Amino acid sequence: MELLCSAAHEVAPRIVETRALVQSSSFLAHAKVGMNRDPRGKLTEFANILDDGLGAEIDVAVMKFCYADVTASTDGTALFDAYCTAIDDLRERHPGVKFVHATVPLTTDRCWKAKTKALLGRDDRRGPADNLARERYNSMVRARYADTDGVFDIAAVEATMQQQPTVRHLSGQRYLVLNRALSSDAGHLNSLGSQVAAAEFVRALASTLQ
Repeated sequence: MELLCSAAHEVAPRIVETRALVQSSSFLAHAKVGMNRDPRGKLTEFANILDDGLGAEIDVAVMKFCYADVTASTDGTALFDAYCTAIDDLRERHPGVKFVHATVPLTTDRCWKAKTKALLGRDDRRGPADNLARERYNSMVRARYADTDGVFDIAAVEATMQQQPTVRHLSGQRYLVLNRALSSDAGHLNSLGSQVAAAEFVRALASTLQ
């Protein structure tokens, strides 16, 4: 964020790790919510943070799931319905807050070691079927919110390098994977990937605040 603002000759907002009110005219508050693999719990905690006072102080809110929250075993439609209901309820309670909607992050293709472990029944939630499930969920996010709210399409960012998306197919269905050139491991971004994602995040915030 600071690098982006510096390049644009702008003052970067103060970035704080908090769930409470911030005594600052310009800030970006960040907080970890819930536990991975419990996405509904994350929705509840996200709502609680806004309801506890922060919702009265902010202009924009966004909640991002982890790749571990959406896998091949997840009922993606039910989870997306729960997400939409939570956002609709928050809009009613906090009419002054605009919401940016994040797609679910991806994982890279499995390496040979991970493939071997998967064959032995040690599921790492990073297989083709898992990324396909994320693509299905992300497609619902884009279809529902792209024309009305801001969308932080982190999945699209993660799958792209030099305008060449890393596209895969499973049973005739298209899905994206995290590009290894942007990853530090199988599921997280490296320095370059973080910068690319930050630029997309700023773009999503800016479009929402217009």
